[in-house]
Amino acid sequence: MGGRGSGGGRSGKASAGGGTMKKDELINLYNNISGNPSYTVEERVRAMSSIKKEIDNIDAKEKPKEKTTQEKRLEALAKARAKRAENKKNGIKPEKKEKDPRRTKAKMSMDSTVFDLQTSLLRNVTTDGSLRRSDFRIEDYGNTINVSIRDLGKWKNPHKYEQDYDWQILHKSSGKQIDKVVKKLSKQSGRKITWGASEKNWIDFDIPKMKGD
Repeated sequence: MGGRGSGGGRSGKASAGGGTMKKDELINLYNNISGNPSYTVEERVRAMSSIKKEIDNIDAKEKPKEKTTQEKRLEALAKARAKRAENKKNGIKPEKKEKDPRRTKAKMSMDSTVFDLQTSLLRNVTTDGSLRRSDFRIEDYGNTINVSIRDLGKWKNPHKYEQDYDWQILHKSSGKQIDKVVKKLSKQSGRKITWGASEKNWIDFDIPKMKGD
C-alpha cells in the first residue's frame, strides 16, 4: 500500500478505514505509511498517530481489564472462606503455620540459654552418678544449636534386651523432669527448645537460632 490512492489521501484521516480494519491490516498500513515518500513528514505523523490510536483501541478491547488490588484481595478472601467452609464440612482442621524463628528476636541470648539449660538440667534432673557442665557437647547445625549429654536422668533396660546397653529406656520420671526444665526455659528465653533421647543414653536438645544470633 502506498501513495495517494489506497493510503487514504494526504490527510491521513481515512487511513484506518473508518475503524473497520483488522489489527494486522492496520499494522501493515502503519508500516507502509512510515516509509512512503509520497507523504510529507507532517502527513506521515498525523496518519501514523491516527492508526496507532486505532491499534491501541483494539488492544484495549482484547486485553482483559486488570483487577485492582482491592478486587484481588476480596477474591482471595472469598476463596479462603470457601476453602475453610469446605474443610469444616469435611472435618479437616486448619494447619498451624510455624513462625520462622529467624524473624523474631529472642528474650535471651544463645549463650545465656545454653548456660541456663545446662545449669537447670544438672540441678533439677535426678541422675545416677554425677555429671558436670563439661560433660555437655555443643554443636552448631546452622539453624539450631544442639546441646547433648549422656546418662542424664535414670535409665532402664527393656525386658527383651536385658544385655543391650545401647537401647536403654529413659524413666518416665526423668522425662517429666526434663520436660519441666525445657518448658520453663523455652518461656523465659523465647526459644522453642525441643529434646529427645537416642541410643547409648544420649539426650539431645535443639535450640533454634533467632534474630540477632
